[in-house]
Amino acid sequence: MPRPAIFRNLGTKLLALAIAIAVWFVFSAQRRERISERSYRIPLSVANVPLRAIIASPLPGFVDVRVRGPFTALRQLDPDKLEAVIDLTEAPRGEKIYRLAPEDVNVPEGVEVIAISPAETRLVLDATAEKSLPITANVTGKPAGGYEIAEVSVEPRVAFLVGPASALARMTSVTTDAVSADSRAATFSVPAAVLAEGPGLRIKQGQVVTVTVRLRPIPTPEPTPAPTKGRPLSAPARTATPAAGG
Repeated sequence: MPRPAIFRNLGTKLLALAIAIAVWFVFSAQRRERISERSYRIPLSVANVPLRAIIASPLPGFVDVRVRGPFTALRQLDPDKLEAVIDLTEAPRGEKIYRLAPEDVNVPEGVEVIAISPAETRLVLDATAEKSLPITANVTGKPAGGYEIAEVSVEPRVAFLVGPASALARMTSVTTDAVSADSRAATFSVPAAVLAEGPGLRIKQGQVVTVTVRLRPIPTPEPTPAPTKGRPLSAPARTATPAAGG
């Protein structure tokens, strides 16, 4: 007697049923799992900066995000792999406010971004320029008693900078970090770093210079002659003129 159709390929049908039950259990467990929220501080990056352009405004290094998702997914989330990105593809030069959206944060599947702070970032895009500028030494402190600074020299004298065109146009010189002459009693030379302060500014040549501070003794003023001591000179006697007709 032939077997009923329901019993044909029974092993295969039981396997398919087991797989279906397992899939249903996994997905239903995810739906039943409690939902959690967490906050993270993550780095803020800028991508696709246009050619021959440079960022000329300060940017926050980090943003705070709050995410929401299944407890297991959040527990397995690695905060070190999270990042918020501002995409500058085809961005125009000048100032613009960029708003961060949830899709700008690379969270894993099943996790959503529900808050970003700050949500907006001001960004100024400028043309890249180069400029040579003289270097001024920043000498601080007072030499030892009896000495003064006679001359300060820097070698090399010029630094080559790269940065935003508008910022370089306003600059007339760059300075070194502090070189202390405090309590010095002789000429000395020390290395010093050249400072390029400002968003996007970078020293291409002349990052470190040698600062020479020449000291000399303070000239001693010549003493003022002391007044002559003794009796004052008497005034010469006046000669009497005889009266007329005497």
